[in-house]
Amino acid sequence: MAYTRKDWGQPQSGGQGFARTMKTFGRVVTITTADNVTGSSIGAFTVPAGFVVTGILAVPTDMDTGTAMTISVGDSASTTRFLSASTMGQAGTLTATALTTATGMLYKYTAETEIWVTITLQATTAVAGTIALYLTGFIDN
Repeated sequence: MAYTRKDWGQPQSGGQGFARTMKTFGRVVTITTADNVTGSSIGAFTVPAGFVVTGILAVPTDMDTGTAMTISVGDSASTTRFLSASTMGQAGTLTATALTTATGMLYKYTAETEIWVTITLQATTAVAGTIALYLTGFIDN
């Protein structure tokens, strides 16, 4: 059975500043060994209505002593909207890129939305860790 929890607890910032001013939303997300189960999702942070995503920065620690773990990043409508089954958590490799899925580039949120980290394949031997996860984009209201 998958384990799901929220990792954030403070109020999230909404749209601020002028339209189309570049914004970055995100934080360091804790992944516990209990989270490292296929299908579990961790609520990372929220993005405001009108946020248009142009890129992602994801910097994980090594959370798998083997080579099995894959991680996706998305939301409740599409858990793979921004990253789909990335192996970055196997060795703690950096992902700083235009998005790896076509559905994520220039995706505009119409309501405040929680961003999820989903374990799409659990680690061979899970190790607790973190993912510094940030989405860049602009507010288009």
